[in-house]
Amino acid sequence: MLSEHQQNFLPFIDQRLEEVEAELAKAKEQENPIKPDIAIGRLSRLDAMQMQQMALASKRRLQEEKVRLVEARNRIARGTYGQCQVCRKDIPFERLFQQLDATACVECLGRNQ
Repeated sequence: MLSEHQQNFLPFIDQRLEEVEAELAKAKEQENPIKPDIAIGRLSRLDAMQMQQMALASKRRLQEEKVRLVEARNRIARGTYGQCQVCRKDIPFERLFQQLDATACVECLGRNQ
């Protein structure tokens, strides 16, 4: 049933990929190290270092999401998008719209936690 509707998700995946790319470009500006020769207070430097670490963590999450979205596009090409990789049943449309890169149905996901 899902195979005929898989292509309908492609524009949503592409749009999210564009958003992720834009966020990654923006995050690149925030990850630059704090130069030690810049005169700022100790607490300001610690705050800046914390912000840098948060930006790096955000960048890692975005990169991981990008990989998952590209893999979702590959599953569409293979005809397996929207199929639970555990039980092989169709993942409900509602779940796919909420998480475009979903690889498991809620039942199987609940069993693995």
